[in-house]
Amino acid sequence: MGHKMLKTYLPAISMSFMVIILLAGVIKWILEKKQDIFVSFAFEVAAYLVVTCILDELIRQINFKSYLGHFMTESVLIYPVTIFFAVRFNWFAINAGNMVFYSVVYFLVMTGLHLYFYYMEKSSVEELNRLLDGRRDQNG
Repeated sequence: MGHKMLKTYLPAISMSFMVIILLAGVIKWILEKKQDIFVSFAFEVAAYLVVTCILDELIRQINFKSYLGHFMTESVLIYPVTIFFAVRFNWFAINAGNMVFYSVVYFLVMTGLHLYFYYMEKSSVEELNRLLDGRRDQNG
């Protein structure tokens, strides 16, 4: 159940939530004359996520010798994009304390995301290897 929760349900819930929020925002944006701050924020975050996914795909094209190298490169390259969006859209007040706090939060979130995907991929590879070993045993 735990593996299925992490591999299937968590991504499904996340995607469904995102689609619902964005559709609600589009409907609200079309039907109302005044712009809602939550709708604006949802669109800003969606744009940020699209940009970071594009960067991730570009970074993925690089042949890294280790997963740690990929993680460090991606974290360092996406960080300025994150700060740009945060400053551009006033996600937090810019001062030294906030920069330190949100930088720590950024790197903790990046670490958590990378660990999640690393272990999901590792689990998929182990499952594929088990299937291949079982098939080799059957074919003798």
